[in-house]
Amino acid sequence: MVSPKTAFWKWSIVAAFAGTVLVAAQVVEVGGIGGLIQAGEANELTPLIRAELGEVSLAENAGHDGQLFYAIGLDLNGDEIGESFDHGLYRYRRILYSFVSSAGGLFDGYRLLYGMLVVAGLSFMVAAGTTAAIAARHGRSDYLALAVVLNPGLWLSLRLLTSDVMALALTVVALYAIDLGWRYASVLFAASGLAKDVYIVTPAALMVRKETRNWSLVVVPALALIAWTTYLTTTINGGFTETGNITFPFLGIVTAGSTWAASTAGDIFYLAFALASVVAGLVYTIRRESWLRWPILAWSALGVMSSSWVWDFGNNAARAFAPIVVLIAIAEGSRVQPSRSGLASDDQPAQPANRQQGVDKP
Repeated sequence: MVSPKTAFWKWSIVAAFAGTVLVAAQVVEVGGIGGLIQAGEANELTPLIRAELGEVSLAENAGHDGQLFYAIGLDLNGDEIGESFDHGLYRYRRILYSFVSSAGGLFDGYRLLYGMLVVAGLSFMVAAGTTAAIAARHGRSDYLALAVVLNPGLWLSLRLLTSDVMALALTVVALYAIDLGWRYASVLFAASGLAKDVYIVTPAALMVRKETRNWSLVVVPALALIAWTTYLTTTINGGFTETGNITFPFLGIVTAGSTWAASTAGDIFYLAFALASVVAGLVYTIRRESWLRWPILAWSALGVMSSSWVWDFGNNAARAFAPIVVLIAIAEGSRVQPSRSGLASDDQPAQPANRQQGVDKP
């Protein structure tokens, strides 16, 4: 078995190559670098984006989410554009991707766009490399990193320049920090929640199991998100706005299913991945004990209870439930927990003394 360090760099490089191919193909498809953010023909932000990037290729209708993160990067406080795009108010809760990509508001124009590319690409690399490192640390196959590299939901996040891949990377690193017994996991979870608020599901679900119960893991992210959301209500008057993402179990899937027949083959592929991920999560939690059992179940339950607003389109659903297969891979890769992390194995006895210092033996 390879060492965690070797596994990390090996799969970071693999992810870098895969990500480059995906983005390069997308650049060709959308007619240039500027088209990556998918500014919409009918979107109010398009004049602003073209003022920054020139005559970029436009997407049909309202476009995609990358344009929203780009626009937020231009106006981090929401003073000028906070109320100028559909569902934009709640998107400001997901500030971290735009903040980091814009270097705290210093970048605009193509520098901001390249910042978004770099942050998304590095996040993809870190998520894959850290997943591999966790598996290698416990003597498992580092090929579990394929749950990241071959994840269609994360492909979409890279190609559309959204915050999903950044939030996932921060969550994976936070889980590795817990595994290692580090004290900074709560800060990483807080950052993940500020990249995409729904990712607070993972630390919250960890609280169900007493072996992983550390209230700072959920209190710190919750306070950070509440503080930022409260600030938004004083600046753009809508931080707590909801978009109707949650409904009765299975209702959203059934309602959206009536429209799937008209979907493209690509969208059907992404919908199939999302549905398979939710089912896999439910089956895994029934059949396997794991320290990540409750987070996996929480994400799967979220899929079951998501509304048609999430399930109508494959690119939405695939990105929303991309974490499930990654969490399953991490759970399988870390089934033997080092005693210093305080996480005893669910399906194996506590480890002997030669593991008490976190040193793995083949």
